[in-house]
Amino acid sequence: MYYICKFSESWSIYDGKKGSSRLLEKSEVETIKALFPALLQETGQILTAIEVATIQPNKLMKLSAAGNNGKAKKIPDLAPKS
Repeated sequence: MYYICKFSESWSIYDGKKGSSRLLEKSEVETIKALFPALLQETGQILTAIEVATIQPNKLMKLSAAGNNGKAKKIPDLAPKS
């Protein structure tokens, strides 16, 4: 399980299995802001976290077909770099 965390103005990704984290690069932060614009509107929050979980491929196909007329949106890999 991964968590994308925003603490004040710094963004990081935390790997719950390995217990490791890294700061997100500027392009990764911009992608997160585009995907979750509500994060920019939250005021007074010290810590915000987004839980990232794996899902079964058949569920993913249903999501992309229902929400985007079958056109999947490419999202960059945000997993911690080794």
